[in-house]
Parts: sequence; structure tokens; C-alpha cells
Amino acid sequence: MRNTTFIFLVIFLTFLFVACGNDNSTTDENQEIVQLKGHEELDLNQWGFPMVIMVPDAENHGEPQVVLTNRGALEIVVGNSFGIEIMYGEGDIQLLKMDLEEDLVFVSEIVSEEENLLVYKQDIPESGVKTQHHFFYKATINNDIYEIRDLQSEQFGEKMIQDMIKAVKTIRYVAASSTAKDA
Repeated sequence: MRNTTFIFLVIFLTFLFVACGNDNSTTDENQEIVQLKGHEELDLNQWGFPMVIMVPDAENHGEPQVVLTNRGALEIVVGNSFGIEIMYGEGDIQLLKMDLEEDLVFVSEIVSEEENLLVYKQDIPESGVKTQHHFFYKATINNDIYEIRDLQSEQFGEKMIQDMIKAVKTIRYVAASSTAKDA
């Protein structure tokens, strides 16, 4: 009798663990959709990135300029105050911190740090060069890791960087097939 009870208990617990298992895949149903005032959603599926992001609205800032570069980065520019790049990567914030520390040209200062975000500024001492503000964000979308940062070739103020970070945090997974049926 004890063996039978034990076997049924093991079977029951097995089904319970399977039924309550943690599904790590990201789907539309379990994602919070964030809306930002003055922003609109930009679908990145046509460039091979299965996601959407909020960008400054076209009516007030101009149409988003999106370019897939030869190195596989997706650059998104809207007006003069928004410019980011998204690319596959490891999202290694610790490596970036080491690079900043060992930089022989710039003196870098970490402004803030979160689990998936590093905000920093860079100066060239006694050069008269304006302080550069930057961010690096690690996003996991549908089990893929993406590195998102401001365009390094552009000059953005601190507030512009903060506004871009708010937009970057709205990124969410959207499968290509689900956007095709909406079009």
C-alpha cells in the first residue's frame, strides 16, 4: 500500500512541477505595453529584429530614419535628439566598465548603474572637448540578447540620454507574423 501511495505521490508531484514550470520565452501576452507621451511605436521586424520600440513621434520630430549597417547594427535616428543602435551581443556591462577604466584618451565616470543599464560620461581633460554622455542597455528579447546604446558618433545631452533610456525600456518582443496580420 505504501509503495502504491508513494508512486502516485511521485506521479502527482511530477505533473505539478511540469504544470507550474517557468516558461522563459517572452510572448505578447505576458509583456507590459508601455506608452510614452510624445512617442509612437516603431516595428523593427522589417529589418530582422523581432521587436517594437517607442520612438519620438513623427509629427513633432520627423520620420524615424532606420538603417541596418554592414556590421549588423540597426541604427534609429529621429530628429536631432534621438539616436540609438541595436545589435545582437552579449550585453557584457562589466567588460564595458573595464574598457572605460582602461581608456587612454577619455576619462570616464559612471553616472548610474542598474542590472541591465550603464549610464556614463566621458571627458578629455584640458582639451576643451564637450563632455559626452552615453548609455549601454542589455535587453533580453525572446531569449536573445541585444545591446542597445546611443549612437557614439553623435553628441547628446544628459536629458536626451535619459529620454532615450525611457524609450529603450519600452522594447518588447513582437513576432513578424503578428505584425504582418496587423498591416
